[in-house]
Amino acid sequence: MRGVLLLCLLLAGAPARAQEDFLMGSVVKSDKWTMDRANDRELFDGNVSFRNPKYTLKADHALYERGARTWDIKGGVYILRAFDDKSQVEANCDSAKYLEATEEAYMTRGLLPVRLKYTDPNGKALHGRSDRAKAENRTGLMHFDGAFALSTENLDIYSMKGLYDRNTQTFLIQESTPLAVGKREGYDFAINSERIKFFRDSRDIKFYNNVTGWVKDDPAKPFATK
Repeated sequence: MRGVLLLCLLLAGAPARAQEDFLMGSVVKSDKWTMDRANDRELFDGNVSFRNPKYTLKADHALYERGARTWDIKGGVYILRAFDDKSQVEANCDSAKYLEATEEAYMTRGLLPVRLKYTDPNGKALHGRSDRAKAENRTGLMHFDGAFALSTENLDIYSMKGLYDRNTQTFLIQESTPLAVGKREGYDFAINSERIKFFRDSRDIKFYNNVTGWVKDDPAKPFATK
C-alpha cells in the first residue's frame, strides 16, 4: 500500500523519499487475508486499513501482484496523509492502482468523482475533483482528466484537464476553455482563457491567451459604487 500513498505526497508538495519506511509503527488490518502462492499475489478483503501516525488508508479490497509489482485497491478508497507542519491531504475515489516499477499511481471515479482536499497549516482548504487522476512520483506531476474542478473559499475553476506540478506548487488548467468564477478584493468575476495557472499557497491566479469575461463590484462592499 506504500505506493498509493505517494499520491498525497505529490499534492502536498513534499518529495517522496524512496527509502522512507511507510510500515514503521503501522497497523494493517482486513477481514480476510489470502496468500496466493500459485499466482504470486496477496489479497486483502473487507475493511482493509493501513494506519500509522502520518498515513491512513481505507478500502474494501486490495490486491498485490508480486510479479507485476502492482497494487489494485478498490471500493470506497480513502487516503489521508498528515504532515509535520499540520497540513494534510485527503483523497477519495472508487479505485486506485499503483505501479511500483514506474512509480505511477492512478485513481478512478465510480458514482462520485475522484476528490482531493489539501488543508494548509492555517486550516485553509483547497478542493479538487475529476473523473480520473494520474500521479507521477518521479517527475512530481499529477494529471487530472475529465470534469476537473478546483475550489477555494472564494474561487472555483472548471475545465476538462488540470496538471499539478509539485516542483512549482502550481496548477495548470486547460482544455475546453477553462472558466474561473469567484470574488477577489471586493470584486466578483467570471473569466475564460485558453490556460489558467493557479498558485497553491499564495492563491494567485493568472490567465493566458484569449482572455474574456467580466469583473464587477461586490454589492456588499461599502461604497462599492463610488
